[in-house]
Amino acid sequence: MGLPADRAGTTTLELIVSATIGFVVTGAALALCAAGNRAVANIAATEAAWQEARAGVTQWAADWRGAGFDPLATSGAGVTRLGRDTMEFSADWNGDGAILPTSSNPNERLAYAIAPGVFRRGINGGPRIAAAWPDSARFSFLDQVGADLGPSPAPAMVRTAVLRLALPDPDGAAPPVAEWAAARRNP
Repeated sequence: MGLPADRAGTTTLELIVSATIGFVVTGAALALCAAGNRAVANIAATEAAWQEARAGVTQWAADWRGAGFDPLATSGAGVTRLGRDTMEFSADWNGDGAILPTSSNPNERLAYAIAPGVFRRGINGGPRIAAAWPDSARFSFLDQVGADLGPSPAPAMVRTAVLRLALPDPDGAAPPVAEWAAARRNP
């Protein structure tokens, strides 16, 4: 037997219950999507920071390998200062016998500064290197046989410099640490 004509269709209460269930399911799906988006954004930010750090370290390693380059032996190129957070050195890249900035090569005299939140290349503070702001960073120095020379060694003793970085982890976990070593070609 069918429903009376006045009872055919959906009641207001049934519509409200259905809409409430739909809103709960939709809210849960949106919350799940938001959590997934945050996770993906954190992964992307971490990877971008590491790529920028690797690019900065590659530049540092290339500069350090050439520290002291002096093809005419007249420029006085060499390492002038080394410390856990700073290094200063020069190289006669254009081979003109002088360590002077030129329009073709303004970087014959270089300095690097590292600290929490800082990775700079250049004289007088220089530009920050990309967005790779380390949580912690330090240089260490090794001699010809790989022995650690301490925090501020005599430049003539140093063959290899090691740069150690810990980049921030967006999840707040312990930051990952990486070390890069580069040996000078012109000690």
